Amino acid sequence: MAVLTSVAGALALFTAGLHAVPGGREILQPTLAAPVGPIVRGTQHAAWHLLTWHFGVLGVALLLSPMWSPAGATAIAWLAGVSALGHAAIFVVVGLRRFGDLWHLPQWVLFVPLAVTSLAAPYAEVGWSTAPRWLAGLVALVLVLIGALHVAWALGSTFPARDRDALVGLVVGTRPGTPMPGRAATVAVALALFVAAGWVAALGGLVTLPVPAAWLDAGAAALIAVFGMRGLGGFFEPALRKTIRGTPYQRYSRVLYSPLALAIATGVLVLRLGR
Repeated sequence: MAVLTSVAGALALFTAGLHAVPGGREILQPTLAAPVGPIVRGTQHAAWHLLTWHFGVLGVALLLSPMWSPAGATAIAWLAGVSALGHAAIFVVVGLRRFGDLWHLPQWVLFVPLAVTSLAAPYAEVGWSTAPRWLAGLVALVLVLIGALHVAWALGSTFPARDRDALVGLVVGTRPGTPMPGRAATVAVALALFVAAGWVAALGGLVTLPVPAAWLDAGAAALIAVFGMRGLGGFFEPALRKTIRGTPYQRYSRVLYSPLALAIATGVLVLRLGR
C-alpha cells in the first residue's frame, strides 16, 4: 500500500503545482482579465487557489498515510481517489457536452491516474521490493501506447482530432494546410518508442535483453536525457518556435506533453538508480 499511496501523493502534489503555475498563467490570468464584476472575479480567484490547496493537502496526506493506522490510511486513499474520480468525470462530461470531444479539456488525464492509484492502494499488495517492476510496467505501457498512436497516424488515423488539419495543430503546432510528418518518419518514431518500452521493461527486470549491463545503463541515460529535454524544453518552446504560438499544440505541450515526458524521464531515472 505504501508504494501506491506514495505515487498517488506525488501525483496530487504534481497536479497542485501544475494547477498553480502553468494553470494560473494559462487559465486564471485571462479569466481575471475578463470584464466581470469584482465579486465574481474575487470568487474565481479564491476558488482557483482553493483547488490548489485541496490537492496539495491530499498529496501531503497520502505521502504521510503509511505512518498512520491502516484504517486511517485507507480512508485518506479513498478520499483522494473519489475526489480525483469526480474531477475526471466532470472534465469528461463538460468536455463532451461543450466541445464534443475529450481533448479541449484534457485535465481528466491527470486525475484518472490519481484516482486509480489512490483507490487501488488499500487492496493492492505492492511493496517497495516489487515497486521497480510496477514502475517499469507502467512506464513501458505508456511508451507502447504513444508508439501505437504514432502507428495509427502513419496509417492515416486522425485520432484524437477531427481531421488532418486539426491533428497537425494538436501534435505538431503548425498552421492548417501544413502536412503531417511523413509516414516513414512517423513509423521510425513509433519503433523508437517500442524499443524504449522494451528497454524500460529490462531496467525493471520484466524482460531480459541480450545486451551488456553497461549498454543497458547507457540506454537508460539516453532515455532520461531525451525525455528530460523534451519535458523541460516544452515550457520554453514558444520562445524558440514562435510559429506555435496560439496553436492547440502550445497549450497541450504545457499541460500534457511536457509533464508526461518529465514523468517518463523521472520513472527511468528511478529505475536506473535502483539497479
